[in-house]
Amino acid sequence: MNAVVPGQILRSRYSRTEDRDRSWADLCRRTLSEYRHAVIFGNPSPTLTAKARQAYLRLGGDPARSTDSLKDYDHVRYGPFLGVSDEGSAAGEIRDAAFESPKVCALPKSVRRTPLVVGIAVDAERLGGIGELAVGPEEYADIWLACVDRVLITTNIGTRVNVRVYRREPRILLRTDSTNALKRAEREITEAFRPFVNTPDRQPRPLTVLIDIPRFARITNPRKVAALAHLASFVASGKAVGMRRAPKGQVLGLVAWVGRGITGRDTSMTAIDLACRAGLGVVVLDGVKRKVADQAVSLAGLLDYFPPGIVGPLLREANQANVHLRAANLPDADTIARSIWVGLNTARAMGADLGKYGCFPLTRPEIDNVVQQVQQWLCGWSAAPVFFVDQGLLREGAVDVERDLPRGIQIWLKTVAAHGVRVVLIDTIDKASGRRLLKTSPGDTKGYLGWRQIKRIEEYARDLKMKVLWAGGLGMRDAFEMGKLEVFGIYVTSAAATTVPVGGSYVCDPALAGVKKPTREGVLRTKILLEAGFLVSKLKDVAGRDLERVAGALLSALDQADSVSITSLTAELASKCVAGWRAYWDVKLKSRSRITG
Repeated sequence: MNAVVPGQILRSRYSRTEDRDRSWADLCRRTLSEYRHAVIFGNPSPTLTAKARQAYLRLGGDPARSTDSLKDYDHVRYGPFLGVSDEGSAAGEIRDAAFESPKVCALPKSVRRTPLVVGIAVDAERLGGIGELAVGPEEYADIWLACVDRVLITTNIGTRVNVRVYRREPRILLRTDSTNALKRAEREITEAFRPFVNTPDRQPRPLTVLIDIPRFARITNPRKVAALAHLASFVASGKAVGMRRAPKGQVLGLVAWVGRGITGRDTSMTAIDLACRAGLGVVVLDGVKRKVADQAVSLAGLLDYFPPGIVGPLLREANQANVHLRAANLPDADTIARSIWVGLNTARAMGADLGKYGCFPLTRPEIDNVVQQVQQWLCGWSAAPVFFVDQGLLREGAVDVERDLPRGIQIWLKTVAAHGVRVVLIDTIDKASGRRLLKTSPGDTKGYLGWRQIKRIEEYARDLKMKVLWAGGLGMRDAFEMGKLEVFGIYVTSAAATTVPVGGSYVCDPALAGVKKPTREGVLRTKILLEAGFLVSKLKDVAGRDLERVAGALLSALDQADSVSITSLTAELASKCVAGWRAYWDVKLKSRSRITG
C-alpha cells in the first residue's frame, strides 16, 4: 500500500484509491481522537484544531460519539440541566461559563467534569426572525470543536414537520337524486372500489369513497338523506363489489365544501346531520384556508378552516352523532416520521446528545403514529418530541387551547410516554408574537401557564417517568423559580444573551434588526440562579433561607439594572451555592462517594 501523508489526506484534492480511502478514514478518526485527548488534558493547537475540523466534516460527524445522551443526566444529584441556544459563535463562552458554575467548583477533585456532570449544553440553533432554525455542517463543526467531551450538545431539527399527505379518496358527484343519477353513482362507486377488491393477493384493501352533493343541487334535505342511505346500503350490502357484504374498511362517506366562519360551521353541522341520518360514518370537510393558517403554512386538521372556538363544537357534535369528522387532506404519518428521522439521525451522527423534534401541525392520532416510529428507530438515544403551548392539541373530540391547555399537555404526555419517550420539551413556537410560556399574574394574557399548572404538569410527567424540559421566553427570575420546582431542565436565549449586529448567515433575513448572542456572564448568572433555586428547595435550613435572600436581592438588582449590585450579588450568590452544593451532597446524599461522574 502506498504511504499516505496526513496533510494530503485532509486536503480536499488527492487521487483516491481503495487503499487510500481506508487510510483517509482511519486518519480522520485518529485526528478526532487526538483532538479529544488534547481538549481533556490540555489546549489543542490551532493546527490540530484545523485538522480536526476537516476530519469531522469529511467523516460527516463524530464516529466515536458517546452512547450516553441527555436522558441519562441525573438532575436529582446535579440539579436542573441548562441549555443555551447558539449557532456556534458563542459556544466557547457557554462552555467557559459552565466550568465556572458553582456546582462544578464544588465538585470533589476525584470527580471528572464530564458533560453529564456539568449539565450545560450548547443548543445548536440559528435564531432567525421567525424563530429557531436548523444548523448546518459548519455550525455543527464549530459547536463540536468547542464542546466535545466537556459540555453537552443538543439541537432542534425543526419546529414543524414536512407535511406529506395521501392522495385524496375518490369522489362521486351527485347532482340530482333521480333514478338515472343514482344508477350512475352506483356504477362509479363500483369502479372506485374494484382495484381495492381485485388486489394482487385477492385480499381487499380498505377504502372510503366520498359522495359530493354540490351546493347548487336542488335536492331537499330529506331526499338527500334518502339518496345517501340508498348508496350506503348499496356499499354495505356488498353489491358494489359483488360480494355478500362489504369488505372490512370499505365504506361510503360524505364530503362537504365549507366556507369560513359561521356559514362554514352551519354547513358542517348540516353535513354531520345528513351523514348521521343516512347511516354514514365519515364526513370530510373541504374548504379554503383561513388567513392565520396560511401564514403558518398549515395548521392541524380542521384548524386550517376554522378557529378552535368552532372546531371544538363541531367535533363534539360529530362524536354525539357517531360520525368521524376530518379535513380533506390526510397526512402520511409514515413519510413524515421518516423525514423527522433524517434530521434526528444527522444530529446524532454529528455528536449531539439530544435532538428535539416538533410535531406541529399534526393532530393527536397523527402524533401518536409519528412518535411511535421515531422512538423505535432511536430508542437508545434522546429524541425529544416538543409540545407547543401556543398551538395546543387537536385531538379526537376536542381542541385543547388556552384554558384547556393543561389538559391537552397531559394527554400529549400520556400519548408520547406510551412509546418509551423519556425526555420532552414544552415550548412556544411563534416567538415573534411576544407571547411566552409563563404567566406573570393570573390576568396575564401574554403567558400561557401559571406556576401551579407547571407544578401539576411536572408531577404528572414524573408519574409517567418522564423528564420535562421547559422553554419559551424564560428570564432570570423564571430560572430561579424553575430551580425551586426541581425541574429536569430549561432552555434560555434572551436571558443569557446580548444583541449584536446582524452578520454572517443572518444577513439575508429581512426580519432581523439584531442577533442574540450568549455571553459568558449571562450564561453564568442564569446557571447560578438555576442552581440557587434548586438548592433552596433542598436545603430547608439557614443555608437555604440565606440563598433565597441573596437570590431575591440579585433579582431585584437585575430588575433595576443596578450593575454594581448585580456584580457583587452574583459573586456572593455563587459562593453560597458552592457551600450549598457541598452541604447537599454531604447531608442529603449521605456521602461524597455517591457523587460520581
